[in-house]
Amino acid sequence: PTVVGLYGISGSGKSFLLKHLQQELNPNKFALFEGSDKIASLVPGGLEAFHKLDEKRKSDLRGQAIKAIRKESCDSGRVAIVTGHLMFWEQEDATGRPVYTSNDLATFTHVIYLNIPADVISQHRLDDGLKDRTAMSQEHLRRWQEAEVSTMRDLCREHHILFSVISNPEALLPRVLDLILHFQHPITAESNLARVQAKLDEILALPGRYNLETVLVMDGDKTLAAEDTGALFWETIAQTRPSLATRSPLQELFGSPLGYSDTAFRQATLLYEEAADDEQFETMCDAVASSVVMHPDVMSLLRLVAEHRHVGALVVTCGLGRVWEKVLQRHGLSKTVGVIGGGRISDGFVVTAAVKAAIVSQLRNDARLYVWAFGDSPLDLPMLKEADQAIVV
Repeated sequence: PTVVGLYGISGSGKSFLLKHLQQELNPNKFALFEGSDKIASLVPGGLEAFHKLDEKRKSDLRGQAIKAIRKESCDSGRVAIVTGHLMFWEQEDATGRPVYTSNDLATFTHVIYLNIPADVISQHRLDDGLKDRTAMSQEHLRRWQEAEVSTMRDLCREHHILFSVISNPEALLPRVLDLILHFQHPITAESNLARVQAKLDEILALPGRYNLETVLVMDGDKTLAAEDTGALFWETIAQTRPSLATRSPLQELFGSPLGYSDTAFRQATLLYEEAADDEQFETMCDAVASSVVMHPDVMSLLRLVAEHRHVGALVVTCGLGRVWEKVLQRHGLSKTVGVIGGGRISDGFVVTAAVKAAIVSQLRNDARLYVWAFGDSPLDLPMLKEADQAIVV
């Protein structure tokens, strides 16, 4: 079953958000749980009694609670949304005390983390008349939050859980709602491929594509140009956010236990969503596209293709489709060269090595076209193998 964890340090607004989600989401499709209420229901005497137990017993009960939620979700066929705690960290302690269990990691399919600014959390804590909140400095709250985000990111990658971070308190509810509705229908390799194939059919049905006999299928980064547009995107963002300057989020992701799996590519999309809203994303893609220099011989080839009705060209990228659309636009090639690539949830799909191969296969076997494939990396190998002619750039 789909079980979504809603995390964030104490005072980040999880309970408040859950109440609002309860009003927005269809109760026949979604079951919402306050994690601590579920734990309290398992102990005679409730939370008060729970707090008096030893750590081992507490951990067992936390594990039982999430197990019960999973069963409920499974039995009812509803998506479960659960508020949870990763760690508690008192101001006087040197490190936080983890309170997550192995059952949590085995149950959650997705985690949404409320990475709300520390000053906003501090105010929440002061204003909260319902819960007894100990006083904590903003510096401590920030440290606690950073520790949680970093730990949670690693745990999720280790256990193949999709992880989303939301940092803008203004857009909290609409953002979380969008994500939950997106997570509601788990994407399989088959459903992902069906969406890519629909996009390919759309491109092939465009005017002027009826007489095609030959198609050039090209990878984007390092094939059409020397640049890696994904790396450029993160470098551009790092100029405004120093915290990103030291690391490349994509390198960390693909170097993690997820490797180059389908889950890794879906996680990459969530990283782009985390980094920029739609408007910022467009601006970033503009900036990246304007710094891409296409190889002159590739440019000549694509210009030549544009003059022949029986030859078509398609850019298929595991990276940012929007950037390549903009690059081709700048060179006046967007009418004659199609692009299939992801980067946003709204694209509806991710492009993996297997997807690239399936596109070539569809062009050859279903559309009966002669395919030349151009690529440069191991991710392009399956695609190159499927083609009639393969060119390694």
